[in-house]
Amino acid sequence: MSQATRIKTLCLSLMLGLVSPSLFAERADRTKPMTVEADHFVHDEARRITKFQGKVILSKGSLQIRADELEVIEDQEGYQSATALGKPVEFRQKREAVNEMIEGQARKLFYSARDEIVRLEDAAEMRRVVEGKAADLMQGELIVYDSRKERYEVNRAGSPASSTSAQASNPSGRVRVVIQPKVESKP
Repeated sequence: MSQATRIKTLCLSLMLGLVSPSLFAERADRTKPMTVEADHFVHDEARRITKFQGKVILSKGSLQIRADELEVIEDQEGYQSATALGKPVEFRQKREAVNEMIEGQARKLFYSARDEIVRLEDAAEMRRVVEGKAADLMQGELIVYDSRKERYEVNRAGSPASSTSAQASNPSGRVRVVIQPKVESKP
């Protein structure tokens, strides 16, 4: 398998775990109720906006999102978009039929059901955790996945050519992808 194919497979598996529950996430999550805990809740029916603030925890089966703020907007056709802000926003979800979790964090997470796009912005990081141990990793200032086009992109802030600040886990501040070698199965 070529390096480009391995990177594509890694990125697809990481992103699809969040945005396409039917493909990689626990199928049972779809039938679970969604529970949101927060310090403050406001729902504006006329504007179709719901806001949660203060130690927000969203749970739906194995999916969990933790944020400082979460805003959900529903358009006229019933499509929802959600924006979560935090220092950082954290998410995790179990993958279907394997002992793996997809985890990630950023200062901002945006999801559009209409466009089927998820964006992790500002110190974005996603990782695959296998049997409790960190495996593959992606880091950048912006991670975008378009599930309709099956297209992902990891960039520095703003554009591929702009600079970003270094972090302890990514001292160069550049896009960083770590792919673990495939473990050969023994007969």
